[in-house]
Amino acid sequence: MYEKMLYGRRVLYFRYAPPVTNLDDTSARDTQPPYPNAPGYMWSVYYYWWAFLRLSERYKQCCDNAGEGELADLYTYFGDVRSDDFMRWWTKGGHTRESKLRMHTGRRLFSQGVRYPIREINDPMLDKELGADRIVLSIPIGTDLKRMTAEFQQLMRPIVEDRIRAFGEKKGEALFEVTSKNPSLKSLYKSLTAWEAKQNFPNLKQYELAKKLGITAAFSGDEGDVNHKIAVSTELKRRLDKAKLLIRNVERGRFPDFTDYEKPGKLVELPRALRDKVTKPMKPVFETEDFEEPTLI
Repeated sequence: MYEKMLYGRRVLYFRYAPPVTNLDDTSARDTQPPYPNAPGYMWSVYYYWWAFLRLSERYKQCCDNAGEGELADLYTYFGDVRSDDFMRWWTKGGHTRESKLRMHTGRRLFSQGVRYPIREINDPMLDKELGADRIVLSIPIGTDLKRMTAEFQQLMRPIVEDRIRAFGEKKGEALFEVTSKNPSLKSLYKSLTAWEAKQNFPNLKQYELAKKLGITAAFSGDEGDVNHKIAVSTELKRRLDKAKLLIRNVERGRFPDFTDYEKPGKLVELPRALRDKVTKPMKPVFETEDFEEPTLI
């Protein structure tokens, strides 16, 4: 689980690594960049979710029509993604300041919730958190950590169970969950750049397009070598086919998903946000302020 601290010391939780900012310490981060010296925002699967959604012609039409169209339900959450500024979309969202949907920022879509961290009782910030489903404990620190943890669980278990019985269990599920257990940023980057190159250079022959993407250099031989050309063509087609499926499924609110749901017997599991058609999204407990910038802790 990954954490991002907001102003006011509230914490957002993510199942996968969120984008890196210049305030983050990446020394202990297990996420690998898609290529050496890649910008920090590319160190996250959530960037590629946004990037592939921007490649969807159907979603572009929805943005052009101010949220009207086939993907209107998806637009409710992701908003206008036509701008190139991912980090602004991540922190501010794709809706205007006047919109009732402005609370749907990128980081809120993928976060599993926001809460205040555990604090000492003399922390001056504690007074600001009264009423935020908290209890105050007195914990002796001159004891074994393992024993202290066991006592904490023994004390808290009945309290938590009573709350679940009274209010139901609060599941840690984001509005939109990453569908892959171990998404490869390098693979997503290759598919993304292949599709973008195809769109930007529609008149290039297949081999020249592969050459522009650096695919030809990965295989021995040259253009006159039949086996070389077959290998290059196969790799280019593989990247483009993967990109096509990613775009098709990001329109369904699923990413990164390489399943071809148009084949018989394939059923789509919708994300939590789209399981029921949303007519009026609920306002979260905490709204994102303009000055909030996430930092890694």
